[in-house]
Amino acid sequence: MIIPLSLIYRQLGLYDTYFGIIWVYQLVTLPLLIWVLRSYFEDISPDIEQAAMIDGYPWYRIFLQVLLPLVRPGLAAAALLAFVFAWNNFIFPLVLGASHVQTVTVSALGYISSAQAFFNRMAAAAVISSFPQILLALSIQRYLIRGLSFGAVKG
Repeated sequence: MIIPLSLIYRQLGLYDTYFGIIWVYQLVTLPLLIWVLRSYFEDISPDIEQAAMIDGYPWYRIFLQVLLPLVRPGLAAAALLAFVFAWNNFIFPLVLGASHVQTVTVSALGYISSAQAFFNRMAAAAVISSFPQILLALSIQRYLIRGLSFGAVKG
């Protein structure tokens, strides 16, 4: 998958651009998000949507004001999973980015040379790069436990 994508990126001028890296992250994480959020939306009773339709809500207000608040724990869990999945991804930014566009995981590779590996600097980069994941998990913690367990068991 990476070789054809690399050839397409070079032809379209997306190689070594932020837009190209963001786009490949969207392509990779979108199926994960759809797969995780599908079970949350299936758990919502159709009666809730029909009641909102009877009240006269248009479809976009039903989605924004009725359905989204009900799946907020699922959104939090899916957002954290997608963020961690994209943040820890190594191969796409390594191949599709060059010197101008590098992610944290790829730039930590710069501490390895043919003569020496700077393990202390690599360890510091690993600790620093884990802070955004930890901060995101702590900020959505109240939704996270319910969101990870709510759509898991069907019975």
